Amino acid sequence: MSNFTQRVLTALVGAVLVVGAVWLGGWVFAGLIACVAVAAQFELYGLVRAGGSEPLVGPGLVLGACATLWPIVPGAPLVLVVGIVALLVAVLYLRRTTPLLDAAGTAFGVLYPALLASSLLVLRLSEASGLAEIDRFWLTTAVLFSIWGADSFAYLAGRAFGRTPLFTRVSPKKTWEGAAGGAVGAFVLVAAFKVWALGDAISWVDVGVIALASGVLGPFGDLAESHFKRSVGVKDSATWLPGHGGLLDRIDATLVAVPLIVVYFHLTRGLL
Repeated sequence: MSNFTQRVLTALVGAVLVVGAVWLGGWVFAGLIACVAVAAQFELYGLVRAGGSEPLVGPGLVLGACATLWPIVPGAPLVLVVGIVALLVAVLYLRRTTPLLDAAGTAFGVLYPALLASSLLVLRLSEASGLAEIDRFWLTTAVLFSIWGADSFAYLAGRAFGRTPLFTRVSPKKTWEGAAGGAVGAFVLVAAFKVWALGDAISWVDVGVIALASGVLGPFGDLAESHFKRSVGVKDSATWLPGHGGLLDRIDATLVAVPLIVVYFHLTRGLL
C-alpha cells in the first residue's frame, strides 16, 4: 500500500470517528478529545526526552487529562493547581540532574497540547454561546473541516503559486501564497456549512474569522511542532497513524486555530 493511500485511508477513518463523536457530543466527544490530547502529550514528552530532559510522564498525563476536561469537570481546575504545586515539591525530592528542564517540560505538556485541546470541548459543549445543540454540532464540524481542508488547499496553492516563504528557517516549502490558498479554501468550506446548515447561527464575519484562523494562523502550529521536532532530530512525533506519523503531527494546526476561534466567539458571544 502506497504512503498516499495510507494517508487517505487513515484520514477517512479518523474523520468518520471524529464527526461521529462530535454528533454524539457529551462524554463521548469529551472522552475522545481527552484520549487524543493525552496521547499527543505523551508524544510531546518523547520529544522532550529526545532533547535530553526527563519529564514526569505519569503525573504530567494526569494533569493533562484534567487540563483537557476542565470545561465539563467542575473540580479539574483545582486539581490542576494542586498538581502544579505538587510538581514543584516533587522536583525538590527527586534526584535529577536537570530539575528545571524536567519540571518545565512536564508543565509545558500540560499546556500544549492538553489545555489547548480543551477549546474543542468549549466550542462543542458550551451552552453559554446561546447556540442550539444542533448548531454547535455544525459549527464544530465546520471548524474542523476548515482546518483539514485548509491544509489540502494550502498544499495545492503552494505547489501552483508558491513564491514567498512563510518561515524559511523551519519549512522552506511552506509559502504565504499557500497560506492564502488555505484561507480561501477554508472560507469556501465554512461558507458552504453556513448556507447549508448553520444559516443565521453565524455571520459572514464569523466565516471570515474562522477561515483566517484555519488557513493562515493554524499553519503556525504546524511550523512550531516541526521546529520542536527538528531541534531534537526527530522526523515524526510517533508512528501510530499510517502515513501520518503521530497524533501530535495531525492536530498541531488544530491546537492553534481552535483556541483562537474560541477566543473570538467568547469576545463576540460570551462562549466561556
